[in-house]
Amino acid sequence: QDNGTGIEKDDLSLLCERFATSKLTAYEDLNSLTTFGFRGEALASISHVAHLSVITRTASAPCAYKARYNDGKLIPFQPGQTADPRPCAGNKGTQITVEDLFYNVPTRRAALKNPTEEHAKLADVISKYAVHNSSVSFTLKKHGEPGVDVHTTAGTK
Repeated sequence: QDNGTGIEKDDLSLLCERFATSKLTAYEDLNSLTTFGFRGEALASISHVAHLSVITRTASAPCAYKARYNDGKLIPFQPGQTADPRPCAGNKGTQITVEDLFYNVPTRRAALKNPTEEHAKLADVISKYAVHNSSVSFTLKKHGEPGVDVHTTAGTK
């Protein structure tokens, strides 16, 4: 979770579309990136191999909005419901949740080592990001385990 400016409700339909939200307009822009770039290609890719949800609120919005994605598109929370983002409580900024990584890619799941080893690798990477990005909150929890393995709170930018 960051403590940034949030994402406008009308932009949530593009959040996981490939290339739709890239911050780059020219090759030289690569030298001036100061963000993780999740709104570019990464979220699109993640939405194809995991369950992805977002809660976001701008400073001017009366509430936050929650959205779910699959294969780059908004999806409903329950069958038969609309896929539109729904209002919810939330802090200013954006929280991205990724669950069940590779749930739909059996070949990739089979190539993973044992769950404990894979989780340790994730914890290592997330811990390194957390140390160098104090303005972003990180939480890593292993499915089925009590407590969390990595948890930081966002400081100021």
